[in-house]
Amino acid sequence: MFDFTESQLELQQTVRSFVKEHLDPNLELIDKGEYQKELFKEWCKTGLVCLVAPKAVGGIELDTKSCAIVMEELGYGDVGIATGFGANNLGSYPLLISGNLEQQKQHFGPILEGKFGAFALTEPGAGSDAGAVATTADRKGDEYILNGNKCFITQGGYAIDMESSMVVFASTDRTLGSKGLSAFLVKGGTPGLKLGKIEDKMGIRGSQTVELVIEDLHVPVSARLGEEGEGMKIAMKTLDSGRLMVAAQAVGCCQKALDLTVEFVKSHMEGQKPLHKQQAIAFKIAEMEATTVAARQLVHRGAFLKDSKQPYSHHSAVTKLFTTEAAMKVANSAMEIMGSYGYTKDSKIEKVWRDARILSIYEGTNQIQRLVIAGGLLRK
Repeated sequence: MFDFTESQLELQQTVRSFVKEHLDPNLELIDKGEYQKELFKEWCKTGLVCLVAPKAVGGIELDTKSCAIVMEELGYGDVGIATGFGANNLGSYPLLISGNLEQQKQHFGPILEGKFGAFALTEPGAGSDAGAVATTADRKGDEYILNGNKCFITQGGYAIDMESSMVVFASTDRTLGSKGLSAFLVKGGTPGLKLGKIEDKMGIRGSQTVELVIEDLHVPVSARLGEEGEGMKIAMKTLDSGRLMVAAQAVGCCQKALDLTVEFVKSHMEGQKPLHKQQAIAFKIAEMEATTVAARQLVHRGAFLKDSKQPYSHHSAVTKLFTTEAAMKVANSAMEIMGSYGYTKDSKIEKVWRDARILSIYEGTNQIQRLVIAGGLLRK
């Protein structure tokens, strides 16, 4: 379960080479919110533009463990880039869950040609509570008319500009709450789909986060994924998968913070004594290592459960909770060890710390994960 196959080792090396060649020299530009399109073009050359695209539509259809390997290595390089590139997977899970072959061809076609997809669920009044989605989808004959606003949508602006594809969630019956939620496949550039505010974020600045304004957006009935009212099921299954990928990014973040710390203590002195010779520092580094290893094993266990078609929703919540808090814990420890050096803009750990903070917030806050975990235990 935990050993890598030869192909997985090759995959890991491919991503590491990409990080070393394209991310490491450009972290300053990435942190300014620049250079993402250029990087994405290079990423497309690796053949990893969409990890989960089915072979039936020309994709590579990686197993979950292989996807996690890619996301960990990208997260090590830059969590923002991992988030941005990972949007193609997040926006594709609904098609794997409920999309028919024609819908999959429509969605994956432009993405496999090098365009971005998006997953549009979150709204100003519906973050953790997806059942409170206010965007409506009124059926008029053979089409639906969508109206509403979406916020904090990763790569949403690119999905519109590139005339790519995104999945939009809207209520077909607001009286039913979450049971009235439905999912729709929407082509970027469709009239009525507009780009709103582009967020200026504290971290993960290598990804785009935007508001989408939906005004009288017409989509055919054939664009609906599954049946009316199946949107919540589609969204929750999507997020179960997505949380494992966020967790993998968090592991990459842990490893990056740990490696930077080891490098720092080996090259700095406290008085006449090397930092790494001090027991307090050594103990803290040992805890950072143990936390990182444990986080990685949780991710690989979750991937095993999913790939072997066992229930994994509960484990996904546990993994997301532990790994994302681990990322902040390890990054905090790194900052404490480096002190003022770590707090400066010249320090690499300063950026890692800012990037790590989002991990416990998006794709289901850790407060929600605690509710899911406790609920699963107490209902038994």
